[in-house]
Amino acid sequence: MKITFRQIDAFQTLISSGTVTKTASLLEISQPAVSRLISDLEKGAGFKLFNKVGRRLEPTLEARLLAEEVAQSMSGLKRIEQAAQNIRDFNHVQLRLVSTPSFAPTLAPLLIEKFSVRHPHVHVCLDIQSDDERIEWMVLENQGFGIAVSTGRNRNIEKHELLGTEAVCLLPVSHRLAGNEVISPEDLVGENFISYFEGSIFKNDIDKAFNTAKVRRLTRYEGKTTGAIIGMVGAGLGVSIIDSGFGAGSFDPRCITIPFKPAIPYTAELLWSTQRDLSAIQTEFLNMVREEYGDLDI
Repeated sequence: MKITFRQIDAFQTLISSGTVTKTASLLEISQPAVSRLISDLEKGAGFKLFNKVGRRLEPTLEARLLAEEVAQSMSGLKRIEQAAQNIRDFNHVQLRLVSTPSFAPTLAPLLIEKFSVRHPHVHVCLDIQSDDERIEWMVLENQGFGIAVSTGRNRNIEKHELLGTEAVCLLPVSHRLAGNEVISPEDLVGENFISYFEGSIFKNDIDKAFNTAKVRRLTRYEGKTTGAIIGMVGAGLGVSIIDSGFGAGSFDPRCITIPFKPAIPYTAELLWSTQRDLSAIQTEFLNMVREEYGDLDI
């Protein structure tokens, strides 16, 4: 004979209440129904569960041992129920993003904000790394998604374009060229130039523009991040070429930006590894990005 949940329910309630009358009242069934459930359980278990002591029913040793097993099993069921609810609501689930400093103050928080509207209980971790190649390495090491400019060198990285902008010239507000509508390489002859570190993808594009124009720069300072370069220009150490939209929220009030020609495009991309399947929450995030990336407004 199989043991049923109704029998176990009656068994646990009877142990707690001590009488068939109270058990019947708590379960909202008749007293004969309680007695029948306990009798059927005893037959299924193969041993006596209760002894009558006065008006109460006292559980036998075997019944107490069984009650311990039931309590553990019910605790396991509750954990399963809680786990199912957490999975349904994405509680205790973590999504990891790693971004370059250029995208961290603006684009990354915007993506997180949009995702939180859909899944408010997901824990999101935003890490910041200094360069694009480092971002790619971390993505390959199962660090979730990257937000960077893809080098395009690794076949194990998939990418999805988020948005693009064009480079601008960054000048101190009091600079002699601050009133220009556009800045060209020729305009910066003789100016102290603050460059990105060697190896930066963006630096290579900037160097190419000046080399094509056959303009030599006085590169006395270098910065690894756009934020560092903005700070040095604001301090009056020189001028620079930076991305426009992505760092706009970090511009120093001591600086001014002017369009730079020839145009140097700069594109933000979402990166992820193709070496492993995406988790459920990562798939949700990617679907959100694919649906909404065109609406982003920095």
